[in-house]
Amino acid sequence: MSLEYHIPFFTIFIPMITALIINIVRNNKATKYIAILSLLSVLVLDIIMVRFMSVNQVDTFTYMLGHFPAPWGNELKTGQLEVALNLAFSLVMILSVLGGSRSLLDDVAEDKHYIYYIMVCMTFASISVLTYTNDIFTSYVFIEINTIAACSIVVLKETGETVRATLKYFIMSSIGSGIYLFAISTLYGITGHLLMEPMHKSIVNLVSTGQYMFPLTASLILILAAIGIKSALFPFHNWLPDAHGSATSSSSAILSALVLKGYIVLFVKILYRVYGMEVIRQLNILPVILALGLMGMIFGSIFALFQTELKKMIAYSSVAQIGYIFTGIGLGTPAGLAAAMFHILTHAFTKSGLFLVSGSMIHETHNKKISKMNGIGALMPITMTVFIIGGLSMIGIPPSIGFSSKWYFSQAMLSSDFVWVVLLLLLSSLLNAAYYLPIVIKGFFSDEYVELKKQGKRLERPILELLPVMVLSFVVITVGLYSTPIYGLIAQSIKFANADRKSVV
Repeated sequence: MSLEYHIPFFTIFIPMITALIINIVRNNKATKYIAILSLLSVLVLDIIMVRFMSVNQVDTFTYMLGHFPAPWGNELKTGQLEVALNLAFSLVMILSVLGGSRSLLDDVAEDKHYIYYIMVCMTFASISVLTYTNDIFTSYVFIEINTIAACSIVVLKETGETVRATLKYFIMSSIGSGIYLFAISTLYGITGHLLMEPMHKSIVNLVSTGQYMFPLTASLILILAAIGIKSALFPFHNWLPDAHGSATSSSSAILSALVLKGYIVLFVKILYRVYGMEVIRQLNILPVILALGLMGMIFGSIFALFQTELKKMIAYSSVAQIGYIFTGIGLGTPAGLAAAMFHILTHAFTKSGLFLVSGSMIHETHNKKISKMNGIGALMPITMTVFIIGGLSMIGIPPSIGFSSKWYFSQAMLSSDFVWVVLLLLLSSLLNAAYYLPIVIKGFFSDEYVELKKQGKRLERPILELLPVMVLSFVVITVGLYSTPIYGLIAQSIKFANADRKSVV
Protein backbone atom coordinates (compact mmCIF):
# COMPACT_ATOMS: atom_id res chain seq x y z
CA MET A 1 0.00 0.00 0.00
CA SER A 2 1.45 3.35 -1.07
CA LEU A 3 1.65 6.30 1.30
CA GLU A 4 -1.26 8.06 -0.41
CA TYR A 5 -3.69 5.47 0.95
CA HIS A 6 -2.86 6.63 4.48
CA ILE A 7 -3.83 10.25 3.80
CA PRO A 8 -7.49 10.02 4.97
CA PHE A 9 -6.27 8.75 8.33
CA PHE A 10 -3.74 11.56 8.67
CA THR A 11 -6.34 14.22 7.80
CA ILE A 12 -8.09 13.07 10.99
CA PHE A 13 -5.02 12.33 13.10
CA ILE A 14 -3.14 15.59 12.44
CA PRO A 15 -5.79 17.98 13.85
CA MET A 16 -6.38 15.66 16.81
CA ILE A 17 -2.70 15.55 17.76
CA THR A 18 -2.53 19.30 17.10
CA ALA A 19 -5.23 19.84 19.71
CA LEU A 20 -3.06 17.97 22.23
CA ILE A 21 0.01 20.03 21.30
CA ILE A 22 -1.93 23.30 21.66
CA ASN A 23 -3.10 22.22 25.12
CA ILE A 24 0.54 21.74 26.11
CA VAL A 25 1.86 24.97 24.55
CA ARG A 26 -0.96 27.35 25.58
CA ASN A 27 0.74 30.35 24.05
CA ASN A 28 -1.84 32.55 22.32
CA LYS A 29 0.27 33.58 19.35
CA ALA A 30 1.85 30.18 18.94
CA THR A 31 -1.40 28.23 19.22
CA LYS A 32 -2.98 30.22 16.38
CA TYR A 33 -0.13 29.46 14.02
CA ILE A 34 0.04 25.83 15.13
CA ALA A 35 -3.66 25.40 14.35
CA ILE A 36 -3.39 27.14 10.98
CA LEU A 37 -0.31 25.08 10.06
CA SER A 38 -2.17 21.91 10.98
CA LEU A 39 -5.16 22.82 8.82
CA LEU A 40 -2.87 23.85 5.95
CA SER A 41 -1.12 20.48 6.10
CA VAL A 42 -4.49 18.76 5.85
CA LEU A 43 -5.37 20.94 2.86
CA VAL A 44 -2.11 19.98 1.14
CA LEU A 45 -2.71 16.29 1.86
CA ASP A 46 -6.22 16.55 0.40
CA ILE A 47 -4.82 18.16 -2.76
CA ILE A 48 -2.27 15.35 -3.06
CA MET A 49 -5.05 12.81 -2.58
CA VAL A 50 -7.23 14.40 -5.27
CA ARG A 51 -4.35 14.27 -7.73
CA PHE A 52 -3.42 10.71 -6.76
CA MET A 53 -6.95 9.37 -7.25
CA SER A 54 -7.36 11.26 -10.52
CA VAL A 55 -4.03 10.23 -12.06
CA ASN A 56 -4.28 6.60 -10.94
CA GLN A 57 -8.03 6.39 -11.67
CA VAL A 58 -8.79 5.21 -8.14
CA ASP A 59 -12.54 5.38 -7.53
CA THR A 60 -12.61 4.17 -3.95
CA PHE A 61 -10.63 2.24 -1.36
CA THR A 62 -10.92 1.06 2.25
CA TYR A 63 -8.43 1.86 4.99
CA MET A 64 -8.59 -0.49 7.99
CA LEU A 65 -7.53 1.19 11.24
CA GLY A 66 -5.28 -0.98 13.38
CA HIS A 67 -5.56 -3.79 10.84
CA PHE A 68 -8.19 -5.48 13.00
CA PRO A 69 -11.15 -7.08 11.21
CA ALA A 70 -14.76 -6.33 12.09
CA PRO A 71 -16.34 -6.12 14.60
CA TRP A 72 -13.21 -5.01 16.43
CA GLY A 73 -11.72 -2.90 13.71
CA ASN A 74 -12.79 0.33 12.16
CA GLU A 75 -12.72 1.36 8.53
CA LEU A 76 -12.40 4.54 6.55
CA LYS A 77 -14.03 4.42 3.13
CA THR A 78 -12.52 6.88 0.69
CA GLY A 79 -13.92 7.92 -2.68
CA GLN A 80 -13.31 10.90 -4.92
CA LEU A 81 -16.35 12.69 -3.52
CA GLU A 82 -15.22 12.30 0.09
CA VAL A 83 -11.79 13.67 -0.75
CA ALA A 84 -13.30 16.61 -2.65
CA LEU A 85 -15.62 17.39 0.27
CA ASN A 86 -12.82 17.21 2.82
CA LEU A 87 -10.67 19.44 0.63
CA ALA A 88 -13.43 22.05 0.49
CA PHE A 89 -14.08 21.74 4.23
CA SER A 90 -10.40 22.25 5.09
CA LEU A 91 -10.21 25.35 2.87
CA VAL A 92 -13.34 26.84 4.42
CA MET A 93 -12.07 26.07 7.93
CA ILE A 94 -8.75 27.83 7.28
CA LEU A 95 -10.43 30.90 5.81
CA SER A 96 -13.02 31.01 8.59
CA VAL A 97 -10.36 30.90 11.30
CA LEU A 98 -8.22 33.53 9.57
CA GLY A 99 -11.17 35.74 8.68
CA GLY A 100 -12.53 35.62 12.21
CA SER A 101 -9.27 36.12 14.08
CA ARG A 102 -10.11 39.79 14.75
CA SER A 103 -13.48 38.90 16.29
CA LEU A 104 -11.74 36.32 18.44
CA LEU A 105 -9.47 39.03 19.85
CA ASP A 106 -12.44 41.28 20.51
CA ASP A 107 -14.96 38.77 21.87
CA VAL A 108 -13.01 36.03 23.67
CA ALA A 109 -10.85 36.46 26.76
CA GLU A 110 -7.16 36.25 25.91
CA ASP A 111 -6.47 33.38 28.31
CA LYS A 112 -9.08 31.24 26.49
CA HIS A 113 -7.80 31.63 22.94
CA TYR A 114 -5.93 28.35 23.11
CA ILE A 115 -9.18 26.57 24.03
CA TYR A 116 -10.79 27.99 20.89
CA TYR A 117 -8.04 26.58 18.68
CA ILE A 118 -8.20 23.22 20.44
CA MET A 119 -11.91 23.04 19.71
CA VAL A 120 -11.44 24.19 16.11
CA CYS A 121 -9.04 21.29 15.54
CA MET A 122 -11.36 18.79 17.22
CA THR A 123 -14.31 20.12 15.24
CA PHE A 124 -12.48 19.63 11.97
CA ALA A 125 -11.24 16.16 12.97
CA SER A 126 -14.79 15.09 13.80
CA ILE A 127 -16.12 16.44 10.49
CA SER A 128 -13.43 14.49 8.63
CA VAL A 129 -14.44 11.33 10.48
CA LEU A 130 -18.10 11.83 9.56
CA THR A 131 -16.99 12.25 5.94
CA TYR A 132 -14.75 9.18 5.79
CA THR A 133 -16.00 6.66 8.35
CA ASN A 134 -17.48 3.32 7.37
CA ASP A 135 -18.49 2.46 10.95
CA ILE A 136 -21.74 3.68 12.52
CA PHE A 137 -20.51 3.48 16.12
CA THR A 138 -17.41 5.51 15.33
CA SER A 139 -19.72 8.07 13.75
CA TYR A 140 -21.56 8.32 17.07
CA VAL A 141 -18.34 8.81 19.04
CA PHE A 142 -17.27 11.69 16.84
CA ILE A 143 -20.76 13.16 16.78
CA GLU A 144 -20.35 13.56 20.53
CA ILE A 145 -16.87 15.04 20.12
CA ASN A 146 -18.27 17.42 17.52
CA THR A 147 -21.07 18.44 19.90
CA ILE A 148 -18.67 19.31 22.71
CA ALA A 149 -16.29 21.16 20.39
CA ALA A 150 -19.04 23.13 18.60
CA CYS A 151 -20.72 24.16 21.84
CA SER A 152 -17.36 25.23 23.23
CA ILE A 153 -16.54 27.62 20.37
CA VAL A 154 -19.93 29.28 20.89
CA VAL A 155 -19.82 29.66 24.69
CA LEU A 156 -16.28 31.06 24.72
CA LYS A 157 -17.71 34.51 24.00
CA GLU A 158 -19.03 34.36 27.60
CA THR A 159 -21.97 36.73 27.42
CA GLY A 160 -25.37 36.01 28.90
CA GLU A 161 -26.77 35.64 25.41
CA THR A 162 -24.15 33.12 24.30
CA VAL A 163 -24.45 31.06 27.49
CA ARG A 164 -28.22 30.76 27.02
CA ALA A 165 -27.78 29.96 23.33
CA THR A 166 -25.12 27.35 24.07
CA LEU A 167 -27.28 25.71 26.72
CA LYS A 168 -30.15 25.41 24.22
CA TYR A 169 -27.73 24.12 21.56
CA PHE A 170 -26.24 21.55 23.95
CA ILE A 171 -29.62 20.27 25.12
CA MET A 172 -30.99 19.91 21.60
CA SER A 173 -27.76 18.38 20.32
CA SER A 174 -27.67 15.91 23.21
CA ILE A 175 -31.22 14.85 22.43
CA GLY A 176 -30.16 14.29 18.83
CA SER A 177 -27.14 12.27 19.93
CA GLY A 178 -29.28 10.11 22.21
CA ILE A 179 -31.78 9.41 19.46
CA TYR A 180 -28.97 8.53 17.06
CA LEU A 181 -27.37 6.14 19.57
CA PHE A 182 -30.69 4.38 20.16
CA ALA A 183 -31.23 4.03 16.40
CA ILE A 184 -27.81 2.58 15.60
CA SER A 185 -28.00 0.30 18.64
CA THR A 186 -31.23 -1.08 17.23
CA LEU A 187 -29.59 -1.64 13.87
CA TYR A 188 -26.66 -3.37 15.52
CA GLY A 189 -29.02 -5.60 17.48
CA ILE A 190 -30.86 -6.56 14.30
CA THR A 191 -27.88 -7.03 11.96
CA GLY A 192 -24.98 -7.86 14.29
CA HIS A 193 -22.70 -5.47 12.37
CA LEU A 194 -21.20 -2.02 12.89
CA LEU A 195 -19.52 -1.59 9.50
CA MET A 196 -21.84 -0.09 6.93
CA GLU A 197 -21.54 -2.54 4.06
CA PRO A 198 -22.00 -5.78 6.07
CA MET A 199 -24.92 -4.04 7.76
CA HIS A 200 -26.37 -3.22 4.33
CA LYS A 201 -26.18 -6.85 3.21
CA SER A 202 -27.91 -7.98 6.38
CA ILE A 203 -30.68 -5.37 5.98
CA VAL A 204 -31.29 -6.38 2.35
CA ASN A 205 -31.65 -10.03 3.41
CA LEU A 206 -34.03 -9.10 6.24
CA VAL A 207 -36.20 -6.93 4.01
CA SER A 208 -36.34 -9.61 1.30
CA THR A 209 -37.84 -12.00 3.88
CA GLY A 210 -40.03 -9.37 5.53
CA GLN A 211 -38.26 -9.59 8.89
CA TYR A 212 -37.86 -6.70 11.35
CA MET A 213 -39.60 -4.24 9.05
CA PHE A 214 -40.93 -2.09 11.89
CA PRO A 215 -37.60 -1.67 13.77
CA LEU A 216 -35.79 -1.03 10.49
CA THR A 217 -38.29 1.69 9.57
CA ALA A 218 -38.31 3.13 13.09
CA SER A 219 -34.50 3.26 13.16
CA LEU A 220 -34.38 5.16 9.89
CA ILE A 221 -37.01 7.65 11.12
CA LEU A 222 -35.03 8.14 14.32
CA ILE A 223 -31.80 8.69 12.39
CA LEU A 224 -33.61 11.28 10.26
CA ALA A 225 -34.84 13.01 13.43
CA ALA A 226 -31.38 12.89 15.02
CA ILE A 227 -29.62 14.28 11.97
CA GLY A 228 -32.44 16.76 11.52
CA ILE A 229 -31.78 18.15 14.99
CA LYS A 230 -28.03 18.18 14.46
CA SER A 231 -28.22 19.88 11.06
CA ALA A 232 -31.03 22.31 11.99
CA LEU A 233 -33.54 20.85 9.54
CA PHE A 234 -37.00 22.42 9.93
CA PRO A 235 -38.79 21.96 12.39
CA PHE A 236 -35.78 20.96 14.53
CA HIS A 237 -33.99 24.26 13.92
CA ASN A 238 -34.95 26.32 16.96
CA TRP A 239 -31.46 26.23 18.50
CA LEU A 240 -29.65 27.54 15.44
CA PRO A 241 -30.59 31.25 15.23
CA ASP A 242 -29.57 31.91 18.82
CA ALA A 243 -26.33 29.90 18.62
CA HIS A 244 -25.22 31.40 15.32
CA GLY A 245 -26.51 34.85 16.13
CA SER A 246 -24.65 35.18 19.42
CA ALA A 247 -21.35 33.45 18.64
CA THR A 248 -18.19 35.08 17.29
CA SER A 249 -18.21 35.50 13.52
CA SER A 250 -15.67 32.73 12.96
CA SER A 251 -17.66 30.34 15.18
CA SER A 252 -20.85 31.14 13.27
CA ALA A 253 -19.04 30.55 9.97
CA ILE A 254 -17.69 27.19 11.16
CA LEU A 255 -21.02 26.04 12.56
CA SER A 256 -23.08 26.96 9.51
CA ALA A 257 -20.60 26.13 6.76
CA LEU A 258 -19.04 22.96 8.18
CA VAL A 259 -20.64 21.41 11.26
CA LEU A 260 -24.14 21.20 9.78
CA LYS A 261 -22.75 19.74 6.53
CA GLY A 262 -20.80 16.98 8.27
CA TYR A 263 -24.02 15.58 9.70
CA ILE A 264 -25.75 15.69 6.31
CA VAL A 265 -22.87 13.84 4.64
CA LEU A 266 -23.19 11.15 7.33
CA PHE A 267 -26.95 10.94 6.73
CA VAL A 268 -26.42 10.41 3.00
CA LYS A 269 -23.90 7.64 3.77
CA ILE A 270 -26.40 5.90 6.04
CA LEU A 271 -29.22 6.20 3.50
CA TYR A 272 -27.27 4.83 0.57
CA ARG A 273 -24.52 2.74 2.10
CA VAL A 274 -26.38 1.18 5.05
CA TYR A 275 -29.95 0.94 3.77
CA GLY A 276 -29.61 1.29 -0.02
CA MET A 277 -32.03 2.85 -2.47
CA GLU A 278 -34.13 -0.29 -2.90
CA VAL A 279 -34.75 -0.61 0.83
CA ILE A 280 -35.36 3.14 1.24
CA ARG A 281 -38.12 3.00 -1.36
CA GLN A 282 -39.72 0.03 0.35
CA LEU A 283 -39.65 1.82 3.70
CA ASN A 284 -41.27 4.88 2.05
CA ILE A 285 -39.09 7.42 3.87
CA LEU A 286 -38.27 9.65 0.89
CA PRO A 287 -41.62 11.54 0.90
CA VAL A 288 -40.98 12.46 4.55
CA ILE A 289 -37.49 13.77 3.73
CA LEU A 290 -38.88 15.70 0.76
CA ALA A 291 -41.67 17.26 2.83
CA LEU A 292 -39.31 18.35 5.60
CA GLY A 293 -36.88 19.76 3.05
CA LEU A 294 -39.59 21.77 1.29
CA MET A 295 -40.93 23.14 4.58
CA GLY A 296 -37.42 24.16 5.60
CA MET A 297 -36.82 25.78 2.21
CA ILE A 298 -39.95 27.93 2.49
CA PHE A 299 -40.39 28.56 6.22
CA GLY A 300 -36.69 29.20 6.78
CA SER A 301 -36.88 31.95 4.16
CA ILE A 302 -40.08 33.38 5.67
CA PHE A 303 -38.55 33.49 9.15
CA ALA A 304 -35.44 35.18 7.73
CA LEU A 305 -37.64 37.79 6.08
CA PHE A 306 -38.98 38.97 9.45
CA GLN A 307 -35.69 39.15 11.35
CA THR A 308 -34.43 42.49 12.59
CA GLU A 309 -30.88 41.36 13.44
CA LEU A 310 -28.37 40.69 10.66
CA LYS A 311 -26.77 37.48 11.95
CA LYS A 312 -30.10 35.95 12.91
CA MET A 313 -31.38 36.68 9.41
CA ILE A 314 -28.38 34.84 7.95
CA ALA A 315 -28.93 32.01 10.46
CA TYR A 316 -32.54 31.52 9.33
CA SER A 317 -31.25 31.63 5.78
CA SER A 318 -29.14 28.60 6.72
CA VAL A 319 -32.32 26.79 7.78
CA ALA A 320 -33.69 27.44 4.28
CA GLN A 321 -30.50 26.24 2.61
CA ILE A 322 -30.49 23.05 4.67
CA GLY A 323 -34.02 22.59 3.35
CA TYR A 324 -32.68 22.77 -0.21
CA ILE A 325 -30.23 19.95 0.52
CA PHE A 326 -32.84 17.66 2.08
CA THR A 327 -35.22 18.42 -0.79
CA GLY A 328 -32.60 17.17 -3.23
CA ILE A 329 -32.13 14.02 -1.16
CA GLY A 330 -35.89 13.54 -0.88
CA LEU A 331 -36.34 13.53 -4.66
CA GLY A 332 -34.82 10.06 -4.55
CA THR A 333 -32.97 10.40 -7.85
CA PRO A 334 -29.24 10.48 -8.66
CA ALA A 335 -29.68 14.00 -10.07
CA GLY A 336 -31.40 15.18 -6.89
CA LEU A 337 -28.68 13.71 -4.70
CA ALA A 338 -25.96 15.23 -6.91
CA ALA A 339 -27.61 18.66 -6.64
CA ALA A 340 -27.84 18.25 -2.86
CA MET A 341 -24.15 17.36 -2.55
CA PHE A 342 -23.19 20.28 -4.79
CA HIS A 343 -25.28 22.59 -2.61
CA ILE A 344 -23.27 21.47 0.41
CA LEU A 345 -20.25 23.07 -1.27
CA THR A 346 -22.31 26.11 -2.30
CA HIS A 347 -23.52 26.76 1.21
CA ALA A 348 -20.13 26.10 2.80
CA PHE A 349 -18.30 28.69 0.70
CA THR A 350 -21.08 31.27 0.59
CA LYS A 351 -22.39 31.21 4.12
CA SER A 352 -18.94 31.25 5.75
CA GLY A 353 -18.19 34.51 3.92
CA LEU A 354 -21.57 36.00 4.86
CA PHE A 355 -21.13 35.28 8.55
CA LEU A 356 -17.58 36.64 8.56
CA VAL A 357 -18.47 39.95 6.89
CA SER A 358 -21.66 40.36 8.92
CA GLY A 359 -19.56 39.99 12.06
CA SER A 360 -17.23 42.73 10.81
CA MET A 361 -20.17 45.00 9.99
CA ILE A 362 -21.70 44.51 13.43
CA HIS A 363 -18.42 45.02 15.26
CA GLU A 364 -17.34 48.15 13.41
CA THR A 365 -20.74 49.84 13.55
CA HIS A 366 -21.63 48.54 17.04
CA ASN A 367 -25.01 47.64 15.67
CA LYS A 368 -26.86 44.35 15.06
CA LYS A 369 -30.00 45.84 13.53
CA ILE A 370 -30.61 45.62 9.79
CA SER A 371 -32.59 48.87 9.94
CA LYS A 372 -29.47 50.75 10.94
CA MET A 373 -27.27 49.52 8.08
CA ASN A 374 -28.08 52.57 5.93
CA GLY A 375 -25.04 53.82 4.06
CA ILE A 376 -22.70 51.14 5.36
CA GLY A 377 -21.38 50.64 1.83
CA ALA A 378 -19.63 54.03 2.11
CA LEU A 379 -18.00 53.02 5.39
CA MET A 380 -17.06 49.45 4.44
CA PRO A 381 -17.11 49.15 0.63
CA ILE A 382 -15.03 45.96 0.34
CA THR A 383 -16.89 44.25 3.15
CA MET A 384 -20.25 45.15 1.62
CA THR A 385 -19.10 43.99 -1.82
CA VAL A 386 -18.30 40.58 -0.33
CA PHE A 387 -21.72 40.60 1.34
CA ILE A 388 -23.38 41.39 -2.00
CA ILE A 389 -21.57 38.51 -3.72
CA GLY A 390 -22.68 36.15 -0.96
CA GLY A 391 -26.24 37.44 -1.00
CA LEU A 392 -26.52 37.16 -4.78
CA SER A 393 -25.20 33.62 -4.55
CA MET A 394 -27.87 32.70 -2.01
CA ILE A 395 -30.52 34.23 -4.29
CA GLY A 396 -29.13 32.32 -7.27
CA ILE A 397 -27.88 35.11 -9.51
CA PRO A 398 -25.29 34.17 -12.20
CA PRO A 399 -22.36 33.72 -12.37
CA SER A 400 -22.25 32.73 -8.69
CA ILE A 401 -22.02 29.18 -7.38
CA GLY A 402 -25.53 29.67 -5.99
CA PHE A 403 -26.92 30.05 -9.51
CA SER A 404 -25.21 26.82 -10.59
CA SER A 405 -26.60 25.04 -7.56
CA LYS A 406 -30.18 26.14 -8.18
CA TRP A 407 -29.82 25.30 -11.87
CA TYR A 408 -28.87 21.73 -10.95
CA PHE A 409 -31.75 21.59 -8.47
CA SER A 410 -34.23 22.75 -11.12
CA GLN A 411 -32.96 20.15 -13.60
CA ALA A 412 -33.28 17.42 -10.98
CA MET A 413 -36.81 18.52 -10.06
CA LEU A 414 -37.99 18.75 -13.66
CA SER A 415 -36.71 15.24 -14.39
CA SER A 416 -38.28 13.72 -11.26
CA ASP A 417 -41.81 12.69 -10.30
CA PHE A 418 -42.17 15.97 -8.42
CA VAL A 419 -42.02 18.54 -11.20
CA TRP A 420 -44.21 20.94 -9.20
CA VAL A 421 -41.42 21.30 -6.60
CA VAL A 422 -39.60 23.66 -8.97
CA LEU A 423 -42.31 26.27 -8.23
CA LEU A 424 -41.38 26.16 -4.54
CA LEU A 425 -37.72 26.52 -5.53
CA LEU A 426 -38.65 29.69 -7.40
CA LEU A 427 -40.70 30.97 -4.45
CA SER A 428 -37.83 30.36 -2.05
CA SER A 429 -35.42 32.21 -4.36
CA LEU A 430 -37.81 35.18 -4.45
CA LEU A 431 -37.95 35.16 -0.66
CA ASN A 432 -34.14 35.02 -0.57
CA ALA A 433 -34.10 38.15 -2.69
CA ALA A 434 -36.66 39.81 -0.41
CA TYR A 435 -34.37 39.73 2.63
CA TYR A 436 -30.93 40.06 1.02
CA LEU A 437 -31.56 42.85 -1.52
CA PRO A 438 -32.94 45.42 0.99
CA ILE A 439 -29.63 45.26 2.87
CA VAL A 440 -27.75 45.94 -0.37
CA ILE A 441 -30.08 48.84 -1.15
CA LYS A 442 -29.66 50.26 2.34
CA GLY A 443 -25.90 49.93 2.08
CA PHE A 444 -25.29 51.48 -1.33
CA PHE A 445 -28.40 53.32 -2.51
CA SER A 446 -29.65 55.24 0.50
CA ASP A 447 -29.38 58.94 1.24
CA GLU A 448 -27.04 58.11 4.10
CA TYR A 449 -24.64 56.50 1.62
CA VAL A 450 -24.29 59.77 -0.29
CA GLU A 451 -23.73 61.75 2.89
CA LEU A 452 -21.18 59.33 4.36
CA LYS A 453 -19.39 59.14 1.01
CA LYS A 454 -18.93 62.92 1.11
CA GLN A 455 -17.53 62.73 4.64
CA GLY A 456 -14.96 60.15 3.55
CA LYS A 457 -15.28 58.25 6.81
CA ARG A 458 -14.01 54.64 6.67
CA LEU A 459 -14.48 51.73 9.05
CA GLU A 460 -12.94 49.15 6.70
CA ARG A 461 -10.57 46.65 8.21
CA PRO A 462 -6.99 46.29 6.90
CA ILE A 463 -6.71 44.46 3.60
CA LEU A 464 -4.88 41.51 5.16
CA GLU A 465 -7.82 40.92 7.50
CA LEU A 466 -10.19 41.13 4.54
CA LEU A 467 -8.18 38.73 2.39
CA PRO A 468 -9.88 35.50 3.64
CA VAL A 469 -13.38 36.76 2.80
CA MET A 470 -12.14 38.06 -0.55
CA VAL A 471 -10.78 34.58 -1.29
CA LEU A 472 -14.17 33.09 -0.38
CA SER A 473 -15.88 35.52 -2.77
CA PHE A 474 -13.41 34.57 -5.48
CA VAL A 475 -14.23 30.89 -4.94
CA VAL A 476 -17.98 31.64 -5.05
CA ILE A 477 -17.60 33.26 -8.47
CA THR A 478 -14.94 30.92 -9.88
CA VAL A 479 -16.69 27.70 -8.92
CA GLY A 480 -19.90 29.19 -10.30
CA LEU A 481 -18.22 29.80 -13.65
CA TYR A 482 -16.56 26.38 -13.73
CA SER A 483 -19.13 24.27 -11.89
CA THR A 484 -19.55 21.65 -14.63
CA PRO A 485 -16.47 19.50 -13.82
CA ILE A 486 -17.19 19.63 -10.07
CA TYR A 487 -20.82 18.65 -10.57
CA GLY A 488 -19.66 16.00 -13.04
CA LEU A 489 -17.37 14.50 -10.37
CA ILE A 490 -20.25 14.40 -7.89
CA ALA A 491 -22.65 12.88 -10.42
CA GLN A 492 -20.07 10.27 -11.45
CA SER A 493 -19.44 9.32 -7.83
CA ILE A 494 -23.15 8.86 -7.25
CA LYS A 495 -23.50 6.84 -10.48
CA PHE A 496 -20.67 4.66 -9.29
CA ALA A 497 -22.37 4.28 -5.92
CA ASN A 498 -25.56 3.01 -7.53
CA ALA A 499 -23.59 0.44 -9.48
CA ASP A 500 -21.14 -0.62 -6.79
CA ARG A 501 -21.63 -0.83 -3.03
CA LYS A 502 -18.00 0.17 -2.47
CA SER A 503 -18.49 3.83 -3.26
CA VAL A 504 -18.98 6.90 -1.15
CA VAL A 505 -22.72 7.02 -0.89
